[in-house]
Amino acid sequence: MAVERLAHAYLFVGPSGVGKKRTALALAQALLCPEQAGTGCEMCTTCRAVADGAHPDLSLVAPQAGRTTLGIDQVRELQHFLSLQSARGNRKIGVIEEAQSLTPQAQSSLLKIVEEPPGNALLILLSVSAASLSRPLLSRCQQVRFAALPPATVEQLLVQAQALAPAEAHALALYSRGSIGRALSLDAQVFIEERGHLLEALEQLEGASFGQVSELAEWLVANRRKKSRTKADRPERSAGGDRLELLLSWYEERLRYVLLGQDGVIRYADCLPALAQTTQGLGVEEALRQLSLVYDTMQALGRNANPRLAVEDMLLQLAARDTDEGR
Repeated sequence: MAVERLAHAYLFVGPSGVGKKRTALALAQALLCPEQAGTGCEMCTTCRAVADGAHPDLSLVAPQAGRTTLGIDQVRELQHFLSLQSARGNRKIGVIEEAQSLTPQAQSSLLKIVEEPPGNALLILLSVSAASLSRPLLSRCQQVRFAALPPATVEQLLVQAQALAPAEAHALALYSRGSIGRALSLDAQVFIEERGHLLEALEQLEGASFGQVSELAEWLVANRRKKSRTKADRPERSAGGDRLELLLSWYEERLRYVLLGQDGVIRYADCLPALAQTTQGLGVEEALRQLSLVYDTMQALGRNANPRLAVEDMLLQLAARDTDEGR
């Protein structure tokens, strides 16, 4: 690596789970590694500390637990960190995760760091989008764009990394939409089991009794309650993703199927027979209303609505609409 050619500020832009943070840490290893300067050996104490986010010359900044924004106080702390003398090398590196969540005030404070970087400081911003960042800040960062991987590539990586069966790897690759990080976070067996259970229940939603609807609602929100009791800072291997996310993605794919046919299906391309069966006679307007209902319910849950009652009401409306559509 030509260290003298490095910019002092980078913006890595792309979807979640496509390697932005991993690349940032690899760059930090290359700069801080005492064994293989310019590349990083990934084996020494320094490289392992960087990978764990525990190196004294590396600061990882992210929204605090329970918050959705990055504030000015965190940026000021980073500015102070970057101004300190390097502990083990000649670099101080700051990585800002979810940079799209920086408040306007935080961006203004960050701009001062980018305009006048202290010493040998390197700043790396990670963001899913550049749209929320100010033009002055964008103009002073060298942008590196990350794209989603082709599903076939994700599938191959899953087979190699986790020894998954081809069918399991294929299902996860499609569902993750090219995000290897997302795919690796899912338990393939439980994902397929839960998805199968959900699709079977939805196929029987029309004409279901109140007891059956209530049982499905309880199953959908049980997963959400379990996640809410999990410590925010503890990495957790997700069973099948949030079950409500599975539900939302299914109704998204139904709309795609109605609009574009099987060529428009992305995340459920391995479930085309079920899509064909459940969308017979379904119009675009009705498919859109159903998707909006699911989305609005999930938004309401984010505003502290009662999960069981909100999901139960949603399912009853979906069942009633399915019945009306079939008349």
